[in-house]
Amino acid sequence: MSAAPIRRLRDVRLTDAAEVGGKAASLGELMASGVHVPDGVVMTAVGTARAPQERRWALASGAWDLGAGPFAVRSSGVSEDGAQASFAGMFESVLGVPADGLVEATERVLASARASRVAGYAPNGNGRMAVIVQRMIDPVASGVALTADPVTGDRDACVVTAVRGLGDRLVSGVAAGDEWAVIDGKASLRRESESAIGADQAAEVAREARAIADVRGAPQDIEWAIDAEDALWILQARPMTALPPDVSWTPPAPGAFTRQYRLGEWIGGPVTPLFESWLLTTMEERMHAFFLEQIGQGAPQPLHVVVNGWYFYSMNWAAPAAMLRNLPRMLWHLARNPRAVAGVNPSTVRHSFPLLERMWRADFRPRYRSAIEEAEGRVELDPVDELPGLIDEMAGLAGEAFGWLAALAGAAYKMELNLAGFYRRHLYPSLGGSHLPLLTGFALPEGEGAHAVTSLDWFYPVAPTAAPSAADLARLVNARRAAEEAAFGTLADSARRLAAFRRVLADAQYLVPLREEQVAELTMPWPIMRRAVLRIGEALVARGLIGVAEDIFFLTRTEALGALTDGRLEPTVSVEQRRAAREEQARLVPPLLIGHANPILRRLLDSFARTVGAAPSASALVTGTPASPGRASGPVRVVHRPDQFDELQPGEILVAPMTAPAWTPLFTRAAAVVTDVGSAAAHASIIAREYGIPAVVGCGDATARLKNGMLVMVDGSTGNVELA
Repeated sequence: MSAAPIRRLRDVRLTDAAEVGGKAASLGELMASGVHVPDGVVMTAVGTARAPQERRWALASGAWDLGAGPFAVRSSGVSEDGAQASFAGMFESVLGVPADGLVEATERVLASARASRVAGYAPNGNGRMAVIVQRMIDPVASGVALTADPVTGDRDACVVTAVRGLGDRLVSGVAAGDEWAVIDGKASLRRESESAIGADQAAEVAREARAIADVRGAPQDIEWAIDAEDALWILQARPMTALPPDVSWTPPAPGAFTRQYRLGEWIGGPVTPLFESWLLTTMEERMHAFFLEQIGQGAPQPLHVVVNGWYFYSMNWAAPAAMLRNLPRMLWHLARNPRAVAGVNPSTVRHSFPLLERMWRADFRPRYRSAIEEAEGRVELDPVDELPGLIDEMAGLAGEAFGWLAALAGAAYKMELNLAGFYRRHLYPSLGGSHLPLLTGFALPEGEGAHAVTSLDWFYPVAPTAAPSAADLARLVNARRAAEEAAFGTLADSARRLAAFRRVLADAQYLVPLREEQVAELTMPWPIMRRAVLRIGEALVARGLIGVAEDIFFLTRTEALGALTDGRLEPTVSVEQRRAAREEQARLVPPLLIGHANPILRRLLDSFARTVGAAPSASALVTGTPASPGRASGPVRVVHRPDQFDELQPGEILVAPMTAPAWTPLFTRAAAVVTDVGSAAAHASIIAREYGIPAVVGCGDATARLKNGMLVMVDGSTGNVELA
């Protein structure tokens, strides 16, 4: 180990990291292996520890032959660029420094090591620092190459982000840049904001980055630049940190599965074993029995799959073979009672939903409420061994309730599609905007049980309900009426079109509050079921089988009921391991669709967002379904769980996996809402409209791509989230 205050970059190696820092050591190794790195020197930790005048002399003697500049002066902290914490952006870099400004720039970089932000990032880090002085490249384009997808963890993908000119705009977050995905040497453009590089250049950057990662044996975060002579320069290489595990999303059964439909819109994280094997399965079975009774549609098998802990609902009912099998029975149901079919045709469903609503109000709703009232009186009094029967009854009724929700909310969505299509054809050319303001300003139903769920997974406790203020509601009512009058005025010259508009508008508006009335009642049995489950858990704690009652959520139904009956658990059952696995799975970003979707299904799924007005932007950070109109800008706040609710500050953009009724209080603080899953009929969509804030839903990976503090603009009418 040398004690010299200044060393040439090309002479240092990783073994010198304790004196030259991780960044300088990495650059020296790259230069030694033939990578194109700008020449420079490093003032070692020995040199930076000396008095200011000695540092001045060291720079004068060590950097004189680098020329007149300009230079880039950057940190190389001894704890920097490690595999556990990269310190990316924590220390100051000074660019465009002339030779006579090197001393001042070096002192600025050293002062940044004492900044409180660094201590907060890694309070136990080593404070020793070296400083790098390099000849500065004058780039036409620059950026970052990540040799694994930072969102999905895919090690086969190299993600190349590029901006014109210097890359500091990209690293600082001021610019979003173009984003390329390079797989097997083929580059595809994911996001275009400034056309900084072409596909061939993206592929070249990826090849060089991949070669460096292969030598180092781990995914790398690499800064690069291309100069006017089209030469590629590598400016930095460090291990990628906080990379999701490398997993496969191949389903264990053939066909297509999604987390973006029906029950999936209510589940925002990995499912717990008890929920998946008991409540979820029972609900699905009863829901599909309802579909069979109402329209003759048979259930696909399996009803769902769980991959890496995440739930995916089967879309195989839409496979051509399944539709052909179901067709005779569905035609028979239609012949018996044409109006009893919820239907899939938006032009005819308006004739079926009044009958469905009457059936729901007259039969199922009173039956559901009566059963819940009876169960409330039993849950604390019944013997523990009778509680599984109580849970089964409530879970089955909840599945039937969801069937009714799917039928009527499905009608609401189809009615909205009618309105959206009419608006796009006949009103947008004159008025612009979207149909969404026409569906706001409706009073939400009073909470029946004064509770709301965070997720369908009963692992989460229930929470109090909330509603928008009278002032907010009045403002939205006025906005809706103004939108209505503008539409009526535009169509005044055509009595036929005006009559058609009034019809589709009345249908869509009628069903918005009806859907929320159903949503408010759907989860009424959740407190009962959760209490019954915890009573069983308490019994298992008393027998010494689990540590705390909440551990029961990490048993399967068979394991829990077997332990209740037999008084034992298999030695292979480890609640601790399952808890840890779920925490790890929560870091994953699952795709919206897995498996193989036939072309008909894929076109159907892709068409929903466009039908309600989605206009994807090439420069968007994320794109989804437009759900609540308007634009809002603010800093991002990613919220995954209820224990993070208090982190959301007024005026921030709420970014969440999904939202359910218990998330509603956050809508009073959020400037806008962005979710991973959900449709225009999802909870986040309807509630955002009633709170008058923009919403974009069904983005897929917004919680991974959008980071806390990023300044973004949410356009709830086009479905885009862009850098503000």
